[in-house]
Amino acid sequence: MLEVRVHDTLAGIAPDDWDGCFDGALEDHAYHLAVERSGLAGFRFFYVSVLDGQRVVGVAPAFLTSYDLETTLDPPELRRALTQIKTVAPWVLRASLAALGSPCSERAMLGIADASRAPEIARGLRDGFLQAARERGGALMAVKDLVETDRALWSPVLAERGFGVVSGLPIACLPIDFPDMDAYLARLSHATRKDMRRKLRSREGVEIRRVTRLDGFEEPLMALYRATRERAEMVLEELTPDYFRRVLSTKPGRAFCMLYLRDGELLAANLLLHDDTTLIDKFFVMGEAGRAHNLYFVSWFDNIEWCLDNGIRVFQAGQAAYANKLRLGCQLVRTDMAVTHRNALVSRVLKRLSPLFAADPVGDAA
Repeated sequence: MLEVRVHDTLAGIAPDDWDGCFDGALEDHAYHLAVERSGLAGFRFFYVSVLDGQRVVGVAPAFLTSYDLETTLDPPELRRALTQIKTVAPWVLRASLAALGSPCSERAMLGIADASRAPEIARGLRDGFLQAARERGGALMAVKDLVETDRALWSPVLAERGFGVVSGLPIACLPIDFPDMDAYLARLSHATRKDMRRKLRSREGVEIRRVTRLDGFEEPLMALYRATRERAEMVLEELTPDYFRRVLSTKPGRAFCMLYLRDGELLAANLLLHDDTTLIDKFFVMGEAGRAHNLYFVSWFDNIEWCLDNGIRVFQAGQAAYANKLRLGCQLVRTDMAVTHRNALVSRVLKRLSPLFAADPVGDAA
């Protein structure tokens, strides 16, 4: 018989037990522990494990936070109207959200080590999460960023507990299935190639450094991060300096940061994770001076060159700026959010209103 446990810290699960439930996930035990310990304001983390005897056969991260329901409302006019309502009665659209997944990952991170018992293990993770979420005061319960490989297993398991499905933000991925940069450029439209060549000329005079420590650059990086965050329409978490510091220090050989400087001033920075097959763009931050130098596009081509030089097959480019990423050749990997509410009546209402909460990535990017 399977045993379900809930842990208030990831330190309660051995790294080998956690990582053994995933097929070489780059965002591993070390990464999630770095997230937990980085002091994200307004977040309380917990973790669910499923054991078969002494063997850990299932794991998943979870978190509790306050969530504004209008964050992904469409159309934008409805979002703006409800935002005005919130200024008068903020409690109307704010819920205590408990989510299975991580605020700092683009996939749900639902680890199952024994495929032969996958539905049983998934139900254990589900029920352990729901019980822990209620005990911690969660009202709105969700599973964040289910990808296609999760959907066949998890859709019926979640439907059994009344979860409805809302379209989430897709993940932009670029397959690195071309031999060199010329071949990559040849795939882009004539107008895009011409535009990129013009933009890349602005890298002249910009110093580019690849670092694994942020000594002397933490404060300017965080200033750029805040400026970038203010421009974003949909943001869940607010990162801390400790997040960047811990990710770099706890993922040696698997994490680095690209710094873009001019005359000693930090104009942009890019935090990246990698293994032998995938490069993940975790966060790109930039201020107005960096925009003047087209550093978003400069960094994009730097990352593609790094993939080519290191035999990387997939560049995972994140969940924003879709218009640019599509014209640069990305494919979009669908994600879903599964949601329910501890109040059965509210849960039924949310199901009926779910199309209003579905993300519109192309519209968002524009």
